[in-house]
Amino acid sequence: MENKKILVIGGTGMLGKPVAQQLKAEGFNVRLLARNPDKAQKLLGDGYEIVKGDVDNVAALRTALTGVDGVHISLKGGPSEADFDRMDHLATRDIAQTAKELGVGRVTILSAYAVSEEKADTPESSSKLKGEAALKSSGVPYTIFRASWFMESLPMFVQGKSMSLIGDQIHALHWIAVEDYARMVSKSYQTGETLNKELYIFGPEAYTMGDAMKIYADYTGVKVSPISTKMLSIMGALTFNTEWKSTAVLMKHYENWGEDGSPDEANRLLGVPKITLKEWCEKKE
Repeated sequence: MENKKILVIGGTGMLGKPVAQQLKAEGFNVRLLARNPDKAQKLLGDGYEIVKGDVDNVAALRTALTGVDGVHISLKGGPSEADFDRMDHLATRDIAQTAKELGVGRVTILSAYAVSEEKADTPESSSKLKGEAALKSSGVPYTIFRASWFMESLPMFVQGKSMSLIGDQIHALHWIAVEDYARMVSKSYQTGETLNKELYIFGPEAYTMGDAMKIYADYTGVKVSPISTKMLSIMGALTFNTEWKSTAVLMKHYENWGEDGSPDEANRLLGVPKITLKEWCEKKE
């Protein structure tokens, strides 16, 4: 890892920051692209090179990508259809094309397990699929991480003392801790065996969303409150809340699609995720 430099795009976010930290802890030089460098430095601390800019600026991308060995993409679009396309499709396309032009060794990207031609039934999943296609066609070596639900997403369903279980979430999901995921991303930069692969990143145990929320609720003292996707969509329309409407569409998507990939290859190449949901909850207490 000596002298290897990795650019993390989205490195101040909930799922990008731990990747940047893990890469640094394992000896990589880490560069971040950030709209607000001062804020990024306060969030991550010293020891990171920070380039000012964002993914809409190709010139800033070129500066950030110059001289790096790899780039990890951890972007979140939405809630509008246009913003999903901007972040999950167009930004990925521009990063991949620029990386290819500059001879960057690899691009890694966080995607989701329910992204395919069959499952492109929402603005988010469609945009992610287009972004993946652009990455593959760019010619730059890539690794796509098809992650299941992150444990870190559970607090996002909490408002006050209530935790919203949105929709009829019947599928058992292998919840993954971002700590395990970050370790796997860092490991991927230490082997050529992960190049040009789509790897399913699943945690050690499977729970339906309702069961996972019950476990989290037991540790935090919140109450799980079911709400249908239709009701959330209506509430969003009545209150002009685009985030609620977008969430209703997202959760309807996950009502339809469960996990269908295998984590065996990822686990063999990158190590088996070990943090259980209960262990994660205990750390968060």
